[in-house]
Amino acid sequence: MPTSASPIAASANAMKLQVRGLGKIYGHTVALEHVDLDVREGELLTLLGPSGSGKTTLLQLIAGLIEPSHGQVMIDGIDQTFAPVNKRGLGVVFQNYALFPHMSVAENVAFPLKMRGISAGEIEPKVDRVLETVGLGHAHQRFPSQLSGGQQQRVALARCLVYDPSIILMDEPLGALDAKLREVMQIEIKRIHRETGATIIFVTHDQEEALALSDRICLMSDGKIAQIDTPRKIYAEPASLFVADFIGQSTILTGKVAGAHLQTALGPVAHGQTGLINDSTGALVIRPEDIRLGEGAFEGRVVETVFTGSDLRVILDAQGSEVMTRAPANFDPGIGETIRFGWAPTAQRYVPDTRPHG
Repeated sequence: MPTSASPIAASANAMKLQVRGLGKIYGHTVALEHVDLDVREGELLTLLGPSGSGKTTLLQLIAGLIEPSHGQVMIDGIDQTFAPVNKRGLGVVFQNYALFPHMSVAENVAFPLKMRGISAGEIEPKVDRVLETVGLGHAHQRFPSQLSGGQQQRVALARCLVYDPSIILMDEPLGALDAKLREVMQIEIKRIHRETGATIIFVTHDQEEALALSDRICLMSDGKIAQIDTPRKIYAEPASLFVADFIGQSTILTGKVAGAHLQTALGPVAHGQTGLINDSTGALVIRPEDIRLGEGAFEGRVVETVFTGSDLRVILDAQGSEVMTRAPANFDPGIGETIRFGWAPTAQRYVPDTRPHG
């Protein structure tokens, strides 16, 4: 999440990247459809979405790895829509690291500077500084085979940071790491981003990773942007059922509007909205942490419990609707037990149901 120390605060109006009407069509398949996107200087923006959502296509268009069918890519105010990859001033960190096995850590990091004709006297302090930044100041002479997966990823990031690219593109960079190491690297990337002020576009399909890392999340679906906002807002105020279902876990109660209520499987529930049309379809979205167990107007049968260490996830069946809840770790209901539940009206969010019906 952005904080008062975030680089965004100092440059809220500076746009590093501007995408306008960008699209890519392969034959009869629309991979990306008229996307508009602004990325601020110093921002860590995550492109998030399921497979086939368009996030990788968008990254490739920004990088210049493929040409658009239409639209424009502006980097630092310059039209780079059809500029070659090596002229865009971008850095890319891939999932497979792509380190040279016969080179030491220092040589791997120095390689892009040598390719740019930087003198040896300038290269050494730059390499020293960036290796200290990623926590590998002790590993200059090691080889990739002597490093852990997380250390190799840090070398790949250092090799990108060393030449001060305009934007760093990170394509599923943590995908090859185990769960614990992924969490460690997420913290490291946040620290490095905060300390360097780099502009980063991070691609992932992991919504928890996106929530943990991002200043803003650009959630994509079917080649379009479904919602773009801060992690807190996109979690608390999903713009559609797709967003509510993809970001975090939710209880989603669908039904038809009847006056001040939504007719759901649980019965009529006050939707708290004004101006809704009778018989229109909508849904109430309630996050697990907002559902109170042991009190409330509804009943559900426990169908599963999942112990996470810090809490207990309790899944209820309530009149055929799946209700996701969280409880203290010492709560221990039995499977099949009936439990009352409810939530405060302010905890729910009404979302129009725009999916095709019938």
